[in-house]
Amino acid sequence: MSWVGNVIAAVGALEIGKSNQKLYNEQAALNREKARARREVFEKIEKPRLVKEQERVYADNFVGLIKSGVEIRPDTTPFFVLQDIRVNQATDLAIADYNIAVDAIDRENQSLLLQAKGQQAYSQGLLVAASEGAKAISGYQEAQKDKG
Repeated sequence: MSWVGNVIAAVGALEIGKSNQKLYNEQAALNREKARARREVFEKIEKPRLVKEQERVYADNFVGLIKSGVEIRPDTTPFFVLQDIRVNQATDLAIADYNIAVDAIDRENQSLLLQAKGQQAYSQGLLVAASEGAKAISGYQEAQKDKG
């Protein structure tokens, strides 16, 4: 009758494999959702706030230069100062865009790894189920031989 235990173990291994795969797939979906939400927060809240702050800083510097009495025209130091501010601001914005893109790629890679782990867990369950199934068949055949 030990073959009955092998059948139960085979069914259990298969169900554990399916359950683990489902768990990993749900975690992967959650990672993707977090990446989507993070991107949305960046695009709708953080990036506009950053741009608004940059505009304020530029305006403050522009007004400060005008109040100081300097003339702002091409090829003058005040002009270059303002251009330098704009270049730095554009660089900061590009870095922020890059960082959010890298974060999204990282989260997608993590999701893919979790899905692979899920497939591995399911495959492991199948292998254990097949092994236990083979033991069950062998045990059943021996039990039938002993009876007969």
